Amino acid sequence: MGDTKSDVHTWISDFLEQRNIFQYKVDVAGKANKGDGYLGEVTFVKISTFTDRIYHLAIKSAMQSVQLRKQAPIEEIFQREMYVYTVIMPAFAQFQKEKEVEYIFDNFPRCYGIYNKDRKEAILLQNMKSLKYDIHDRKTPQNLDHVFFVFKNYARYHALSIAMKRQQPEVFQNLTKNMTDILSYFVTKAGMVPGICNDFELARELLKEVDPVAFRKLDFNKNDIERALCKASDLPDGLSVILHGDCWNNNMMFAYENEDKSLPSNIAFIDFQLSSMGSPICDLSFYLYTVADESVLQYFDVILESYHCHLTNFLLEMGETNAGVTLQDLRRHWFLYGKFGIAIAPFILKIELSDSDEVTDLVQGAESGNIGDAFKVELKNKDVYNYRVKSVLTHYASFIDK
Repeated sequence: MGDTKSDVHTWISDFLEQRNIFQYKVDVAGKANKGDGYLGEVTFVKISTFTDRIYHLAIKSAMQSVQLRKQAPIEEIFQREMYVYTVIMPAFAQFQKEKEVEYIFDNFPRCYGIYNKDRKEAILLQNMKSLKYDIHDRKTPQNLDHVFFVFKNYARYHALSIAMKRQQPEVFQNLTKNMTDILSYFVTKAGMVPGICNDFELARELLKEVDPVAFRKLDFNKNDIERALCKASDLPDGLSVILHGDCWNNNMMFAYENEDKSLPSNIAFIDFQLSSMGSPICDLSFYLYTVADESVLQYFDVILESYHCHLTNFLLEMGETNAGVTLQDLRRHWFLYGKFGIAIAPFILKIELSDSDEVTDLVQGAESGNIGDAFKVELKNKDVYNYRVKSVLTHYASFIDK
């Protein structure tokens, strides 16, 4: 902990010196809650300068455990996130500026700096909490208004890839040529695939008596799950985009105008460590199947239509007279690539519904021998978990015609 504190002050000092600020006061406001993130630490800092400029930073730093780094690609995932913040997002911003977009998509924290040396990776980000953004309670399903809002903003984010790929193909190719599927690499290296497969099979067993048709349709073996976790970047129809990647509840923050926080007014996507190329449905199915319950899933057709509407409208604004993506294309992709979301959902839901004393410590798991074993926990909220996984498995089964 002492080393981390020293590193934080070094990063802050360097950040301020680059701005010719040498007199300042630093207040460390605390760290992210246990369970808010797994692959790094987040330290919240308030910096007051003598020019009355105040910086609210969220400093995201990598775990330094040697054993953890042997079992998980910590350096690679931090480099991927650094690349997204410092290369991809500025390229998207420039593209939108050239297209004279009225409301630019910039729904992510501002990046103030990156540090990557001596196994001490860090990203200095704008602390969205200082702007009244907050993470939705991970144990509570997101309501329909949240889901519509997230799908709308994923549509705008994905549209940027589609438009740039068509209008600036060489630029886009150069941007994405090294954006390999880092999630499948991560779960394989960390030995997490057997646990993900086991969680899926246990969830599927819940359908055996209550919905034997869905149970039969979801007869996926270990190889099926492994293939589902691998995102193809070069799709036959060309409908691949730069993905957010890790779309669980805690990787998006909402702003609200109403006190009860039922209707979001803005959103910031955070954590691009697992960003890669793939079907937009990889993002959408990961998100929907890990935040929604039956009350939201029943409106799936309208939700997908809304996504399609926002996608095509933003493409039109960026000069695409023919959007080239139909609603039928999206439904076909959901059947083909929604398997990614359904394969990982039982595993992610277990994390989201865990109590604070059940939250996995990856460093401890690595030190004891295997990261994958760290996720083998018995939930106290088992009934809620069973209800949630049955709902999403049944939903995806409806896409399978056999």
